[in-house]
Amino acid sequence: MQKPRRWTRPEKWIVICLLFITSLNLLGFSAAPKTVKVQVDGRTITLSTRAVTVKGALEDAGVVLSDADGYDIAGDGKYEDGSTIEVIRAIPVKVWQHGKTTEYLIGRKTVKEVLDAVGVNYEGYQMYPSLDAPVEAGMTIHVMSPTAEISKETEKLPYTTELRNNDNLPRGRRNVISAGKDGEAVVTYRMINVGSQKVKKEIDREVVSDPVPEVVEVGTGLNQMVETSRGYVRYRSAMQAETSAYTLAEGSGTGLTATGIVPYHGIVAVDPDVIPYGTRMYIPGYGFAMAGDCGGDINGNRIDLFMDSYSDAIAWGRRDVTVYFLE
Repeated sequence: MQKPRRWTRPEKWIVICLLFITSLNLLGFSAAPKTVKVQVDGRTITLSTRAVTVKGALEDAGVVLSDADGYDIAGDGKYEDGSTIEVIRAIPVKVWQHGKTTEYLIGRKTVKEVLDAVGVNYEGYQMYPSLDAPVEAGMTIHVMSPTAEISKETEKLPYTTELRNNDNLPRGRRNVISAGKDGEAVVTYRMINVGSQKVKKEIDREVVSDPVPEVVEVGTGLNQMVETSRGYVRYRSAMQAETSAYTLAEGSGTGLTATGIVPYHGIVAVDPDVIPYGTRMYIPGYGFAMAGDCGGDINGNRIDLFMDSYSDAIAWGRRDVTVYFLE
């Protein structure tokens, strides 16, 4: 019978040393520091870690994951030096299949990852949205029969009207500041059979363009406003007056008005006992005016309007108008 060979003391030490060196190498390799980035809750954390797993790196970064949260490693998905880890917080997602809707709280990036995580079989089914579509909070993933009919239609989104009060506009009057514009949405329908008829069921809605509201200002000002070439202006009082027209040749002969100014379009002759000099007014058909002259036969509610030419004076003639005295 052969006796088992005994290790000599030198051989034992050699083996022990080799095992020790191997352990050091393995330990050094596994604990080698890595510089990684963690994207979480809208911020990026850069850290150096000796963690050998992603969860260990997240713990070193002070990131707490719930059971429903997930993470994704950018690039080829390998956890290594220089990796970027994106934490995906759980959001509500619904899955419709076989006429039943189930709601999950899950943190994944794509439809496929959600279905894989919750254990929904989608092989051979028609998907909406597609498996590689990004996941959004509140979305419904439809796992449908491969023969299900899907259709898309464009839908108009009517614009609304935004009203703005304007104290400088007569009460009750409306003025469109900017025109409205309808928006547009693309609606996805799934056709379902109800008895002998096919009925559309909306499964998705994508807004292509938002409606632009019509902006309308509504007059809330006093009723004492008059529309002029410069817009609406307030007036303190109004008077019915008989008007006529005159030119420079019909004036005092000095070329000056009774108030000592050279007349121009906008200067009118008045009875100063009725309309004081310097009174500002608006006369429809003539424009803005100021009382700056008088005349021998201008008495009471009579006003003579200065015209630049004789033809303009003849064209005006005599007419009764409402004179608005401005504030």
